[in-house]
Amino acid sequence: MALVPIIQPPVIRALTTRHERMIHMPVHGKKVSKTALILFPIVVTLCAAMVAPSSTALIGFLMFGNLIRECGVLNKLSLAAQNELASLVTILLGISISSTMAAERFVRLDTLMIIGLGLLAFIFDTAGGVLFAKAINLLLPAEKRINPMLGACGISAFPMSARVIHGMGQKEDPTNYLLMPAVSANASGQIGSVVAGGLLLSLVPLFL
Repeated sequence: MALVPIIQPPVIRALTTRHERMIHMPVHGKKVSKTALILFPIVVTLCAAMVAPSSTALIGFLMFGNLIRECGVLNKLSLAAQNELASLVTILLGISISSTMAAERFVRLDTLMIIGLGLLAFIFDTAGGVLFAKAINLLLPAEKRINPMLGACGISAFPMSARVIHGMGQKEDPTNYLLMPAVSANASGQIGSVVAGGLLLSLVPLFL
């Protein structure tokens, strides 16, 4: 995921024109009710649990963070989760993973193959998203076309991919503000990736 800022820009530039990268997205100032903000993480968790039970834990924790932020009565817990707790968990995960990364276990051909597959996955995800957005634009009138770069945000690298796309849009046209639609597509890609992973975990044992 750290390589997303290096992987995505050349792939996107190869598949899009400058005119396409300069497409502006309309800004909708619709206010979302507090009820909808609270129900969203609950409904997403329930739907994911029904579709892919194996993804429930990951989706549940992801949506729990949204819930404590939006409920309005757990402000201290929300701030702690976003700052101190996130930093502590990151440090503990880093120490626990690095302690098992001995050279004889990590510097191996199969490890390099896994890294290579991850690299290819990001390239194909980026290309597929951009091409799908371009295909949708063929069916839309000129004034309603979407910026095809947003298709590249439909991956699990959140929020790195959204930042990359917004930066590319700003580079082409400083008045082009793509951050919010990019974050929306990126969040959808993150949820979709977790559910797809849960489905794979459920289906793979059936074929073994």
